Amino acid sequence: MAQQILIDPVTRIEGHAKITIQLNDQGQVEDAHFHVTQVRGFEKFVEGRPFHEMPSLMARICGICPVSHLVASAKACDALLAVRIPETANKLRRIMNLAQIAQSHALSFFYLSSPDLLLGMDAEPAKRSILELGATHPAIAREGIRLRQVGQTIIEILGGKRIHPAWIVPGGVNSPLTEEKRDQMLAMIPECKEIAVRTLEWYTERISHYQAEIETFANFPTLFMGLVAKDGTLEHYDGQLRILDSDGNILIRKIEPNRYRDVI
Repeated sequence: MAQQILIDPVTRIEGHAKITIQLNDQGQVEDAHFHVTQVRGFEKFVEGRPFHEMPSLMARICGICPVSHLVASAKACDALLAVRIPETANKLRRIMNLAQIAQSHALSFFYLSSPDLLLGMDAEPAKRSILELGATHPAIAREGIRLRQVGQTIIEILGGKRIHPAWIVPGGVNSPLTEEKRDQMLAMIPECKEIAVRTLEWYTERISHYQAEIETFANFPTLFMGLVAKDGTLEHYDGQLRILDSDGNILIRKIEPNRYRDVI
C-alpha cells in the first residue's frame, strides 16, 4: 500500500526544513518534496523604509552570516548614492567580511562536516555530532570551536556585537579602528593560522578514505560561480562574476555583479 516517509527535521543545515517522500503500492518513490518552513518576508516589510536602514535590516536575514547580507546591502547603497567609499573603510569592511568567512566556514566544516569525516558516515546518527567529536577527538573539536570564536570576536570588536552588527553603513563604516582594537585582532591571527594549517593537514589525509563517496555521492555536472579580481584571482568582497562548467571551462569570464540576472 502507498506510504509516506517523513524526515523531520533535516539537520546539518543553516535553517529549518523537512522532507516528505511518497511511495506507491510497489514501494517505489512516486514523489518527493523538500519543505523550507521559514517565512521570508524581507522583500515586503522593507517597502517604504529609508534606504540607509537597509544594511542593518538585511543583516537580520540570517543569524549565521549576517555580515554577508550587511556588506551586500551597504554596497548596494553605495551604488545608489554613487559614492566611492574611503580606502580605510574599504579595508575595514574587508576585515569584518573575512572574519565572517572564518567563523562561518569553521561552523560548516567542524560542526556539520567533520563528524562524518572522523566518526564515519556509518556511525550512529544520534552520536554523529560535534558533541561526540568532543569526546572522541577533543583537540580537533576544541580547535573548531576556537576558530569560530575568533571570527565572531573580531566581528564583535569591529561592530560592537557578534550577531546582526550594524557597523557597516552606506558610504563606509560608522566608527574608526582604534590601536587597541587593532592589536586585539592581530594577537589572534597566529593561533588561527596554526589551527587552519593543522586542519588542512588532517583533512588532506582523511579525505583519501572517502574516494568512493566522492565519486558517487551527490556527484553530478553543474556550473560554478564566484567573484574574481581584475587579475582573475579569487575575491570575497568586490570584483566580477565568473562562471565555469564542471570541466573547468570558463563560460563567462567576467560580468559585473549587478548584471547577475542577465545570466541566471
